[in-house]
Amino acid sequence: MKPILILYASRDGQAERIAQTLAIHLNTWPVQLCDLKTQSAQIISSAAIIVVASVRYGRHLPEALQFFKQNAEQLAQMPLAIASVSLSARKGDGSPNGYLKKLIHQHQLSPFAALSIAGTLNYPHYGWLDKQVIRLIMRMTGGPSDGLSCIEYTNWPQLAAFAQKITAHLRQDHADG
Repeated sequence: MKPILILYASRDGQAERIAQTLAIHLNTWPVQLCDLKTQSAQIISSAAIIVVASVRYGRHLPEALQFFKQNAEQLAQMPLAIASVSLSARKGDGSPNGYLKKLIHQHQLSPFAALSIAGTLNYPHYGWLDKQVIRLIMRMTGGPSDGLSCIEYTNWPQLAAFAQKITAHLRQDHADG
């Protein structure tokens, strides 16, 4: 059985943690985890590609964008799922938000599953500039802007449901082909 390749782009570690948890949920398949910032991925011999990418300053991380750009042809031929990690997803139901819709449109992707999932707010971890920008964004969106909060917004049951959707799709593909 070909492995599922889970690629992640993370700055503060939450997208990586989400990717690792997703791998645990997909335990009926062999899974390979790959950090897009430090490793190159062999996508050709994979049963599916799952990309977990963080949003920073309103854009997905550059290594995720580069991956989609460089692998557009192969991704069009393979099962693809995307999880977009952002603090703005804290108010959502997991449906693709504006960041994820823009990513899909910009790179002409056709994922069989797409999830907008919240990350973690961790003011003590951020540098001065990041902290000020995030405080401003939180103030504008009604979130905590005290500069001290550390809140995990990730909806783990939403991630488990996403994993079930992936598993169901791959089982169907495996049964059909």
